Amino acid sequence: MTPGHIYRVYICLLVFSFSTTPSLTQVLDTCVQQTSCSCKNSKGTIDLTPLANTAGSAKFLDQSDTSGSIFKYSWNPCKDFTEGTGACTNVAVCQSDTSTGSDYNLGDQASAQFVNDATSLSLHYSATSDITRTTIVTLTCDETKEASLDITGEDSSNPGTYLMTLTSKYACPKTGPSPTKGPSEPEGGISVGSIIVIVFFGTFLVYLAGGVVLQTFVRRASGRDMVPNYGLWATVFGLIKAGVTFTISCGRRTGYGKV
Repeated sequence: MTPGHIYRVYICLLVFSFSTTPSLTQVLDTCVQQTSCSCKNSKGTIDLTPLANTAGSAKFLDQSDTSGSIFKYSWNPCKDFTEGTGACTNVAVCQSDTSTGSDYNLGDQASAQFVNDATSLSLHYSATSDITRTTIVTLTCDETKEASLDITGEDSSNPGTYLMTLTSKYACPKTGPSPTKGPSEPEGGISVGSIIVIVFFGTFLVYLAGGVVLQTFVRRASGRDMVPNYGLWATVFGLIKAGVTFTISCGRRTGYGKV
């Protein structure tokens, strides 16, 4: 096999690997925050707005944790609520101690943040009074359920952190217009994939412009020689074209020498 054939086979395999490996897309498919209770990824928008109670009380009110402790928990996505004697005024999450009647603010709407990891999507809230308390609501998509909230309670390995799991059809991505941001809602960030594309093309344009200036004014080149490393790029794009052609034809084209 000649060197040209080896290059063509290599590019063929490279193109094939990019087209059949989903891991890169999965890593970059983060859910970008739109509002305090919605985010958007390539599959659509996750919007918890239909679960919000707008009457001033919590959608999920005074629910027990799985251990059956003396604490009760309340959570309302999207909208503030007030409960108890004052500690839980205009909050997103509240903990109530049934033995003493004390309430604790476990997070407000302004602190809401969608967090992506390798296996799940969660909504984080936080609040600081005597200490900083954090609530993590793991979002589980289930098209058959309106909404159910399972409360683990305080994380024994991380005191001050409280764990919940929402299972709901509203935790599933839906296509359609994104929800409108309110005046105090956080702006959605730019995705990792967009950053990579911007950096790549920005770097390429700087390289191309700088190379043309160097070739023209320093080396006094003209015509196609003004393009930096013209010979290299001509070879690369030719090999890419040959590799794509080889992939499409699965190597059945005549004109390739036998090994």
